[in-house]
Amino acid sequence: MKTAKLRPLGLTATAAAVALALTAATAPTAGAAPTAPRPASSGKALLTSYKLAPGLLRITGGRTAGNPSQFHGVLGVPKGKGPHPVVVVLHGAHHNCVRPGNPYVAKKPVKTTWPLVCAKPGAPAKGGLGPDYLRQNTGQAHLVEELTRKGFAAVAIDVVSPEIWWGGETDAEKGYTDLIDAHLRLLTDLNKGKNHGLRLTGVKGRLDTSRVALVGHSRGGGHVLSPRAAKRPGLFGAVAIQPAETGERATHKVPVLNIRGACDEDVSPTAGLDTMKRLARSGKTEVAADVLLAGTGHRMLNTNLSATDPGGSIGDCKAAKVASPSAARAQTALLTADFLAQALKKSTSYRLPVLAKPAAKAVNLNAKGPAVTLRKVTTRPSYTEPHRIPLVSSEQRILPAIPKSLKIFKEPDAGI
Repeated sequence: MKTAKLRPLGLTATAAAVALALTAATAPTAGAAPTAPRPASSGKALLTSYKLAPGLLRITGGRTAGNPSQFHGVLGVPKGKGPHPVVVVLHGAHHNCVRPGNPYVAKKPVKTTWPLVCAKPGAPAKGGLGPDYLRQNTGQAHLVEELTRKGFAAVAIDVVSPEIWWGGETDAEKGYTDLIDAHLRLLTDLNKGKNHGLRLTGVKGRLDTSRVALVGHSRGGGHVLSPRAAKRPGLFGAVAIQPAETGERATHKVPVLNIRGACDEDVSPTAGLDTMKRLARSGKTEVAADVLLAGTGHRMLNTNLSATDPGGSIGDCKAAKVASPSAARAQTALLTADFLAQALKKSTSYRLPVLAKPAAKAVNLNAKGPAVTLRKVTTRPSYTEPHRIPLVSSEQRILPAIPKSLKIFKEPDAGI
């Protein structure tokens, strides 16, 4: 299996050889009483961030006996009656335990501390390991919010552990699958009124986890294009954004959209293109759509990462050619949400909304399938500032508990 080579930015994680096995554990544990903040409201979207007790992805070998994972999500639920189809959003394999001042991290990232795997706050940084655990899924909140405006319940989940350097794993696809399954179990329970200690508003009876779409950025996008993702029950559509791929052939039968950035500094401006061409030739899906966004870099599509290099350039693009990061994020969110809305309806033609900038080019690589065209929109949507999304927490767990005796290999791999 070939793995896409990412440029060493001090962000991407390296995996090693082992297999994953997720064990479900839903028994509550004692802890502090949960809070019930009011969800952030934007138009038709209600946004809340949730946090349950971290847990363990069990592995069969490698440097450690298990792989700890945070259980974070940013959940958006439309105000309509529902039940609403669910979209799961996956971030990329970017560095999470970072030192203050890392030039590839946003000036004000959404972060927490997790001394189990990161450096202890106040302790000297060792190698590339710092004290700030970045909530990379929160950097995808704009996608969640736009999806809710289109009538989807959407959740951006923390998927660090499938490829994190301390766990020693290579079967990232199983890791992504297991974590998605765990969060869908949580949403299924929330829909039934079993809240696991989370006081969330307007969720019961309004989530339809039998209809699911996947959206992923970077390595999250690589999972979206994987054969394992294509087998997900209830899948009705998929969107890969600047995917860093495993090299496995996509086997999707549902509509798929690939979004590339012409200034992608991390993977490539052609990210996902060959995979989409093969998928189109296979004829398994009628819609293998590809969109290229001018001036768009890789990091700028996650608000927890610095949008450009110092001086404003990114990748092979000089500052004058680089798009507005906020416009690029809005463009990506609009394309993603509208594509999935049309995929859900099994549209016979796709008209996708785009802003004037960054310039976009779109095509259905399956010439026998529905046409994919673009329509201009004049108003750029605004999104809730990630720090303003309220956090609801509970000490109950979905993943198995982390043993106190677990030894974590904290030292990052060479090149990170």
